[in-house]
Parts: sequence; structure tokens; C-alpha cells
Amino acid sequence: MKKIKLISLILTIIIVSSCTTTSKQVKTSNSKIELDLFSSSVDQLLTNENFLKSEILKINASKPSIQRILNESDSHWLKGNLKKANSELERALRISKNESSVFLRLAHIRLEQGLNLESGSFAARGLLISDVSSWERLLLNVYAKD
Repeated sequence: MKKIKLISLILTIIIVSSCTTTSKQVKTSNSKIELDLFSSSVDQLLTNENFLKSEILKINASKPSIQRILNESDSHWLKGNLKKANSELERALRISKNESSVFLRLAHIRLEQGLNLESGSFAARGLLISDVSSWERLLLNVYAKD
């Protein structure tokens, strides 16, 4: 009986010690690749207006009614009809002043129109919204710096 208790105690100690010595392996190569990919994305945001535009088009509105307007605006925007796209976005802005997706699009359209000051103003207004995601904040800052 003593041998069984001793063996079970030894096995328990071995199991517990093996559990505590297991360590997590961090894959540094994948982390570095992800960081490099993110870094190159940020570089493209600052230098490539088409890449920036494609990222903005991925941002959705939180309200379905605004999202429908954004879809219409995006359709006009992609066809090159900036005036109609702008008109739709201003309609969205009259409905809701707390949609960063609207401010992002307006900032980029103003940039395409060569109105850098207005672009920065729309971006600055979008940055005042409290629940802006980190990605949206980064995108808005690209325009606010111009």
C-alpha cells in the first residue's frame, strides 16, 4: 500500500512539474512578416491614393440607412462622378453626424478634387467622433496631415 501511495505521489509530482515547464513558443518569423506587411500597408496609405481609396471603400457605416447611402455614393464615386458621390455623402451627413465612414469618403473625394484644406477639415471632424476604430483613426490622420 505504501508503494502505491509513493508511486502515485511521484506520478503526480511528475505530471504537475511537466505541466508547469511547458512554455509557449512565439513564432517570431510570422510576427515579423505580419509587422512588415502592416508597415508596407501604412506606407502605401501615405503614398498611393488608389490603395487609400480601396481601404476607405471597405469601411462600413454602423447604421443601415447610412450604409445604403454609402453604397450609392460609392457606386457614383467608382464611376468617376464625384459630384453625385459628394451629394449622396452630404445627404448622409445631414442624417447622421457621427459616421466616420462618411467623413473618410468626403475627405478623400475632396483630396481628389484638389481641395486639400477641406479634405483635412473633414478628417479633423471625423477624428472628433468618440467611437472611431483605430484603423479609421489612422486613415483619417492621413488626410488631417495634408
